[in-house]
Amino acid sequence: MQINLKAHRVNRKQAAQIALLDAIIWLWLHQINYDSLFTVSFIDSVATPAIPGPLIGIALVIGIGRARWDRIPKAIRIGGALAATFTTLGLALEPHMPISSATLHATLILSLTVACTFAALLRLETLAKCDDFSTLSVALSGSLLLFYLLNLGLLLVPRAVYDACIIAAPLVMLAGANNPAPSSTRLGPLPKKVRLSSPIVVPCLVGLATGLVVALGTVSMATSPSELFTRPAPLFLISQLLFLLLGIITAFGLDLRKATYFALINLCWGLGIAIGLIGREHFIPLPDPILVDLSSFVCLLTLVGFFAFSGIWVNTLGRAASMSRESAVEDVARKAGLTKRETEVASLLLEGRSLRIVQQELFISEGTARTHAKRIYAKLGIHSKQELIDYFKQNLPH
Repeated sequence: MQINLKAHRVNRKQAAQIALLDAIIWLWLHQINYDSLFTVSFIDSVATPAIPGPLIGIALVIGIGRARWDRIPKAIRIGGALAATFTTLGLALEPHMPISSATLHATLILSLTVACTFAALLRLETLAKCDDFSTLSVALSGSLLLFYLLNLGLLLVPRAVYDACIIAAPLVMLAGANNPAPSSTRLGPLPKKVRLSSPIVVPCLVGLATGLVVALGTVSMATSPSELFTRPAPLFLISQLLFLLLGIITAFGLDLRKATYFALINLCWGLGIAIGLIGREHFIPLPDPILVDLSSFVCLLTLVGFFAFSGIWVNTLGRAASMSRESAVEDVARKAGLTKRETEVASLLLEGRSLRIVQQELFISEGTARTHAKRIYAKLGIHSKQELIDYFKQNLPH
């Protein structure tokens, strides 16, 4: 993704497809997590339990971080979509079962929490497929519009059709399973300067604040067309979109492993939700006007942070991250006995450059470039560019 703020030609087809997929996942998350026509029949308090959500989020961050995933594997994407669908179906059928138990209900709610966590993660990954910042902005704007249109459509159809749509909605996560988001080119670890920098910390704090404000309020879905623009309040939705925008731009601007970073910012969102739920249970609920003002304040801070740090995110810290990568590659190359010129060739090959591009950038002949590549392969005991990438990934520090 191109993440500079200059105007680019918008990929309209891509923006429309991603906006539709995102709106469906987003609408399902709201319909299944908050008071709505779908949830009123099987649970009194619809909000996600305060404790399991963050625990699942922590487990995901640790698991994905240790696996060093840049993207969610296809098998897990498919499994998550099917699990979310069957969990939603189970919750819809539970009130009609002749025998119901607290254990079954608790199991379904826990499964729902896991499914929602994965859905939120896959939602970020879907949005990250946008080619550039302009397309991402259009996709998010389209997602907000489609959210309202789809919600209105659900309110106008018969109840059986409404329930069927909610049950089937998670299946859209299967779309694009064979077309994942662009992978990170990062091979080495993030330097500490970048790891604790404002561009990484700010989206996490925004996620925490946004989740907190949402949980402190009584967020619910419209049950009639007249409530469409009041339940939930538009500012709650806009604050969520700004949070997603920040996270995706940070992941691309600093070339982070997207699955790992997306799991981290989702955890921050979940922690905000948990803190808000606990506060709402033990303290006096805040009036809706104050919550709307808080949402406005969070949106304002997000926008200020975005425009204040945009240049730094793409330039200064991006160079720091790139320097760390080059240093790590040089260390591995030196240990493998590569010469300085062979290291330069290897670095370009690791960036996906062809031998013709290597020749042009290093001002050498194509035959010389091919000779350097053969010597690199011989010294490392490999036979292809993919094996070269795998070798450096295995030998670079985590």
